[in-house]
Amino acid sequence: MRRFYVLTILLILILTFSSATADQKMKVKADKLIGGDGLFFMRPLWSPDGSQIAFTTSNYQGIWLMNSDGSQAREINDEPAAGFGFEWSSDSKAIVSRVARFEGRYRFNAVKIFDLENADSRFVTNFRTLMPGLPHWGVWDEKIYMYGRGKIEVFDSGKKASALQKKSAPLLDSFLKDDQIAIGNPADKDYKIFEPVKGERCINLVMSPDRSHVTFEIMGGNMFVMNVGGSGLVDLGEGHRPQWAPDSQHLVYMITTDDGSKYLSSDIYTIKIDGSGKTKLEFPVDKLEMNPSWSPDGKKIVFDAFDEGVIYLIDMSSEQ
Repeated sequence: MRRFYVLTILLILILTFSSATADQKMKVKADKLIGGDGLFFMRPLWSPDGSQIAFTTSNYQGIWLMNSDGSQAREINDEPAAGFGFEWSSDSKAIVSRVARFEGRYRFNAVKIFDLENADSRFVTNFRTLMPGLPHWGVWDEKIYMYGRGKIEVFDSGKKASALQKKSAPLLDSFLKDDQIAIGNPADKDYKIFEPVKGERCINLVMSPDRSHVTFEIMGGNMFVMNVGGSGLVDLGEGHRPQWAPDSQHLVYMITTDDGSKYLSSDIYTIKIDGSGKTKLEFPVDKLEMNPSWSPDGKKIVFDAFDEGVIYLIDMSSEQ
């Protein structure tokens, strides 16, 4: 009898632990914004003010914009590779990107700013053959910085920061330097280097909106969160291309499987930065759900269905 009692208690504890650590699931509804019918779109990214969504086409050809409700979609650029790793300015009035040009088998790259307010664009650099890094906004959008070939390059963006920006936004950025994480002010070359997982390559680094944490992946490994001071490393398990919620306490990301040549599955999850509350977003019809981006007000998530070329929107405020 005593043995039966002990086994029963152990079974209850195992079931309780399994239930506590199992992924939660949330049934959600996705509304189509754009794509399909011969048009392929992907990689949606909210503007910081939440009024617009930028996205690209197959092979990252060009950059498109639309209003947050999917209206007034328009192409602002059709250059090769422009849609890979583009970045909004903090005032939502410009986008910086690395664009490509091909001459025979040679590829040339240049950094370009797209001024959305004046419907104009300008090159920050000339085209050149070696440009391994991606450009980022820094110093209240007054500078563009880029790491590559063992050095940091800093360029004037032509934008002038407002007094409010200088008062509210700290001079703290993050970037990948030789597969490690650099945090500080790259424009002044005042930053610290962190190797959070010894000997492993960091990718897909993103700083939280409140500048308190960074999230990143290990190449071929898991997704992590770390304080900007280098402490408090949390292993969040498998995850790809994380993006922050506006509260800086949650992430949205995807988990994919592939056979080496094509995607077999892809699902979207949310999680708290302490690793708790992992939740799978479940859709009425299964898709290759990829590249989620959380709206600045925290109420919506956009993503693309890679098998359809369609960008969808989830109204999280209406979900239970």
